[in-house]
Amino acid sequence: MWNKFPVINEELAAFESYLETVMASRNKFLMNASKDAVLSGGKRLRPAFTIIAALHGDYDRKRVFPAAASVEVLHAATLIHDDIIDNAKTRRGKITLAEKHNTNLAVYTGDYLLTKSLRLLLKTGLKPEKLDVLARAISLLCEGEVEQYISKYSVSSVYNYIKRILGKTGVLFSASLVLGAKTANLSDDISRQFGRFGLSFGAAFQIRDDLLDILSDQSKEGKPVLNDLKEGIATLPVIMAVKNNPDFINQVNVFFEGNGDINSILNSIRTSGGVQDTMKLKNRYKEKCMHYIEKIPYTPYTEAMSEIVNWL
Repeated sequence: MWNKFPVINEELAAFESYLETVMASRNKFLMNASKDAVLSGGKRLRPAFTIIAALHGDYDRKRVFPAAASVEVLHAATLIHDDIIDNAKTRRGKITLAEKHNTNLAVYTGDYLLTKSLRLLLKTGLKPEKLDVLARAISLLCEGEVEQYISKYSVSSVYNYIKRILGKTGVLFSASLVLGAKTANLSDDISRQFGRFGLSFGAAFQIRDDLLDILSDQSKEGKPVLNDLKEGIATLPVIMAVKNNPDFINQVNVFFEGNGDINSILNSIRTSGGVQDTMKLKNRYKEKCMHYIEKIPYTPYTEAMSEIVNWL
C-alpha cells in the first residue's frame, strides 16, 4: 500500500516489532489472546496515519510509536467487544476469541486491551490536556456503537447514519492523526486539519465497506454479501434505496423478519439508485479529504495521504 513511500514502510516495519514487544504480559492467557487480537493482520491504517502525521513535524519514534500503538490496541479492543455483541464466530477468517474460549474471557481481554491502550498513551510524553483526544474518541465510539445497536432492524435517515459512522469509524482515524501531529509538535491548527481529514476519511472508508457488503459475493474482508443487513443493520445503500423508493422499506422489513430473498433485495437496491447515490456520497467525502490535505503544509508524506484517499 505504501510502496511509493519507503520511509513509511520502514517505520511501519519497525512499529510492528515495537507492537509485539508491548503485548507482553505476566498473564500467559492475556498475552496470547492480546497478541492474537492485535497482531493478527489488518491494514494498519491507523498507525500509518499516526506515523504520516508525525512525519510532517519533529518525528521521534519514542513518542510516535506509543501513540500509534495506543490507537491500534484500542481498535483491537473494540473489535473483540463487537464480536461479543454480534455473536460473531469468525473475523478475517479466524475464530473469534469469544467463540474459541468463552464470552467472559473475551470481555476481560477487551477490557485489558483498553487499559493497555491508555497506558501506552502515557508513554507519549504528551501533556495531560493533549491526551483528551483519545478519551473523547472512546466516548464517541461507544455512543456510535450504542446508537447502531438501538437502531437495529430499522432504516434510519442519511443524517443519522453519517452521525453514527463518524462516531464509530471516523473518530478513531481522526484521533490517530491528531495524536501523530501532537507528538511531532505541530500547531493546533494543523492538528485540527489532520483531525478533520481523519473524520472524512473514516466516513468514506465506512461507506466503501458498505458498498463491498452489497457488491461483493465474498469481499476481501471476508464478509458474505448483505452480511450487515442479515445482522439487522441497514447500511447506506439500503438507506439511499429507501429514500428513493419508500415502498422498498416493506421489502426490507420482510427481510429483517427472515423471509426475504437476497437477490430480490440486491436488485431493488440497485434499481432504486442505492448503490449510485452511495458512491456519490463516498466521493463527496473523498473530496473533503483532498480539501483538508490542501490545508496541511506540503511534505512528500502529504502525497501518501492523497494516495490512500484515491484507494478508497
